Amino acid sequence: MKTTVIIPVYNRPNTLVLAVRSLIQHNEPVELDILIVDDGSTDETPQVIAKLVDAYPNVRSVWRDNGGVSKARNTGLDNLLDSTQIVTFLDSDDMMVPGRFIADVPILANQPDIDVTYGNMIATNGLDPDTLAPIKDAAQQEITSIHLSCGLFRRRLIERIGYFDETLPQAEDTDYLLRIFESGTRFVQTTTVCHYYLRHSGSMTRKTNETRKCFARALMKSLQRRKADPTLKIRKPDFDILLPRELR
Repeated sequence: MKTTVIIPVYNRPNTLVLAVRSLIQHNEPVELDILIVDDGSTDETPQVIAKLVDAYPNVRSVWRDNGGVSKARNTGLDNLLDSTQIVTFLDSDDMMVPGRFIADVPILANQPDIDVTYGNMIATNGLDPDTLAPIKDAAQQEITSIHLSCGLFRRRLIERIGYFDETLPQAEDTDYLLRIFESGTRFVQTTTVCHYYLRHSGSMTRKTNETRKCFARALMKSLQRRKADPTLKIRKPDFDILLPRELR
């Protein structure tokens, strides 16, 4: 099943290369389409993207004026291939774990009534550019968390849910996942470790005050939707609808 991985990026040439390599290294019997969305980078990122596109036949890119991660992801959704059947996402400073696709894609292939698989992630404070895994002795924790890279989303679901909320500079992923799991979506929660999530000083979630405000807005939007339509019930994987774990 053709699987498109959308990678939004802004001024992160070095980590972007590692993110793409973490996808290319799999050599799995999964039809990966890697779509890089350059959100108006002003450094050498466009040149790095051009080299990646030249080097790998399943990597392509689209450029847009800078508008933030929600607009970048929406641009990715607007540029899906006609043959795309599954969609997922990878942040430009994270890495996908080998075996992630071969573990969960067959669930969607074999169970046509399931629209989402949802697994775990490993949060760490150090990733090795050679092994594309946490560095030796790095802090790491496997968790079930609110993160787009934990999910594989069937295209028909993406088309039903629509776009990311561009009014949210953060927690747009929380809002999107809540909209998915409010809507009666049939899913399978797996034990697959899907990706390595890098915690670092440049991460948007380190902007604690803004993160808290946006997260609260996402939760409020969910409450308002469910108040307006009492038939909406959250049926979700076992992630916490609380502040992101690193902020507790």
